[in-house]
Amino acid sequence: MSNMIDYIKWRGDITFEQDPFNEIDNVILSELCYTSFDGIVPGPDIDVKIPLSLVYEQFFEKYDRKELLQKKTSLKVAPFLMDELVKAERFQNMYLTGYVNEVVSEEEFQFSAVTFILDDGTYFVAYRGTDSTITGWKEDINMGYLYQTPGQLRAAKYLNDNFKDKDCKLRVGGHSKGGNFAVYASSFCDKSIQDNIITVYTNDGPGFREEVVTSEGYNRILPKIYSTVPGSSVVGLLLENNLNHNVVRSENEGLAQHDIMSWNVYRNRFIRCASVAESSINLDKTLTSWLSELSEDDRKKFIDALFMPLENAGITTIDELSKISFDKFKAVKAAYNKLPEEQHAIVKGSASKFISIYFETLFPKKENKESSSEKKLKIGEFFENRKKK
Repeated sequence: MSNMIDYIKWRGDITFEQDPFNEIDNVILSELCYTSFDGIVPGPDIDVKIPLSLVYEQFFEKYDRKELLQKKTSLKVAPFLMDELVKAERFQNMYLTGYVNEVVSEEEFQFSAVTFILDDGTYFVAYRGTDSTITGWKEDINMGYLYQTPGQLRAAKYLNDNFKDKDCKLRVGGHSKGGNFAVYASSFCDKSIQDNIITVYTNDGPGFREEVVTSEGYNRILPKIYSTVPGSSVVGLLLENNLNHNVVRSENEGLAQHDIMSWNVYRNRFIRCASVAESSINLDKTLTSWLSELSEDDRKKFIDALFMPLENAGITTIDELSKISFDKFKAVKAAYNKLPEEQHAIVKGSASKFISIYFETLFPKKENKESSSEKKLKIGEFFENRKKK
């Protein structure tokens, strides 16, 4: 099936004047922002810009293609989008600016953003989703108990710093956690910026705590939010969001559908699914119920118990974890064994509770429950009949 690269090849000669910005353009830029533009794209402000052609030239002078392809993450394909974008009339005159890339382990946040200036004069602010750092993955899970994360606050500051006094039309978007940042930033930025936002794109991005979705800023921006999730979405259904999702078809299965490169494209739109898969809905119900039964303190201790052993063993990226040596594995195991007994108990108890809730979701109890004695009687009758036969 076709994906966003096919879209660039087939429709790259069509300008924004001929066919306005669409949902595929949004995922292209949301994927492209996973590229490491450090030392190439100027930032953090948007006063200085650089053309895509020059970014392309400098990037592949700096990085070896073979080394990029050896990375384990699916996001390694992001920079290779430029191979087609620089040839496409629709994108080849695009400028990049306002690049930021920060990973702060002590504050448990990973934040990256870049602004694209398009041929039609509009701006697209793209927030990067979870990268390959352990810190980035931990921040994702921290969203389950924090009202706002340092990365979300940084995302809102990025909009205010760059667009508060700028009279221009802009779109804001991102994939995964980047979609969450896009919605959060657009909800809590200055009202003058909200007025200039055309659309906010969240591409399989998780939701928020209830305090966010009931806020004045969120409800002001809500009509402009465009949410896209794959048929077997997991990440995009997490927490609260009050959104009507556009459900799209993916050529992958299960959790691998989170990869937006797998989403199927026809002309200038995604191919739709009738609804989200029942398995995703069941898992979402399970996670929601599970989180509601854990106190905020237990949630934090559970997350720390999962990540602390990795950090203590010196594992900082998913690539390192995927290629873990036997010595590193022993170090992780030793670090886990050194955790306080309380955290061991929380991990075991939380895991048991999750499994229990999941099976209750799959096999809900009937309202007219049979008594224990009635069940025993039926089981006894079953085996008695077997004997007679």
